[in-house]
Parts: sequence; structure tokens; C-alpha cells
Amino acid sequence: MPLKIIHPHHTEVIGKGLVLLFNPHVKGPRRDLYTGQIVEEAALLSRSWAIIAKESKHDQEEDNPRPAKSDFDGSVQAFVEEYGIKCVMVITGMSEPGITIKGRQDDSQSEEILEIIRTGLEPHFSINSTPEQVGNGPTNSPAVSQGTQDAPTHSVLTVQLELGPDERGLLKDQIVGSIADIVGLINARLGFSDSNERGSGVLD
Repeated sequence: MPLKIIHPHHTEVIGKGLVLLFNPHVKGPRRDLYTGQIVEEAALLSRSWAIIAKESKHDQEEDNPRPAKSDFDGSVQAFVEEYGIKCVMVITGMSEPGITIKGRQDDSQSEEILEIIRTGLEPHFSINSTPEQVGNGPTNSPAVSQGTQDAPTHSVLTVQLELGPDERGLLKDQIVGSIADIVGLINARLGFSDSNERGSGVLD
């Protein structure tokens, strides 16, 4: 059973591989309803790393989100550095139906990963468009690849999946299964296999 570490503002799932799943803290939690559950269930199914933001239940948490955001962003950065994460998948919600994929196609590897994500979702869900280019990383995601002293020493691809109401509700279980399958395919593309983790004992 994967280890879960509870923090005041988020929960960490200790997994394996080179993919990190997370849902960020956002205002207007109704728009992102169930994204935390989707991240957690997909991480447990794929045995991957995850950081799950807790839903805000009080207005004061939304009025003063800095402590939660700072704590959360620090955990994302630590995961990227400590575990050699190469792909970060951000799961958020949107009011429109379907799924929107946002990512940067900086090189052939990032293009291939975005293609894995798109083809893993297209047979089952309505994709709003081809992967969207974004200037400085997906909306609401921490900076994990910018040129600061805290930036990772290796390249990290950040992809944001924006899920519509049905995808977070009626189709949630199907979304979870598809994301878990996609994580496995991305790990294989990045050269990770279970044998890399043999002997760690964390998930046994």
C-alpha cells in the first residue's frame, strides 16, 4: 500500500516513476470539484507520486491562500528534485465540457509525451483541441522549470489537463483509469521500469 503523508494543506502520495500528479490550490473550488479525488485515485492505481491539495472549506482560507500555496509549491519542488520527476501532470477543472490539454512542445520528447496523453484520452473523451502552447507553464501550477536557484537541475515537462463537469463527475472512474494508463506509458517513454525501483520496499 503506498505511503501517504498528511500535511495541513495537502497530502503527499509516495510512489515510483518519473511522473508527478497534482491538483493545485485554486479559488472557486466548485470548478475543481473532485480533482483531488481523481489525482489520488489515479496515483494509487498507477503507483505514481502525487500531491493532493485539500479543498478550502472556509472563506478565510480563500482570502489568505499564501501559506497553503507556499507549502504546496515547496512540496512540488522537493518532489521534482528529490525523485527526479521529469513529467508533472496538473489536474484542474473547468466549467466547459470536455478536456483541454495544455503543454509546451519544446522538443521531440515533450511532443511525444503530449501525443501519448492526447491519444490516451481521445478514444474515450471529447478533447477540445490539440495540445495548447502556453508561455510560462500551465495556469495555477507552481514554477518547476524556471531559471531560479530552486529550479530543478533537469528538464521537466509540465502538462495541465482541464476536466469538464462530466469528466469530473459521471466519467470520473473512466478518467482515473485513463490517467493511470497514461502515466505508465509516459514512464516507459522516459525509460523507467519497475526494475529501477526493485529493492526500495516503499510500496511493498
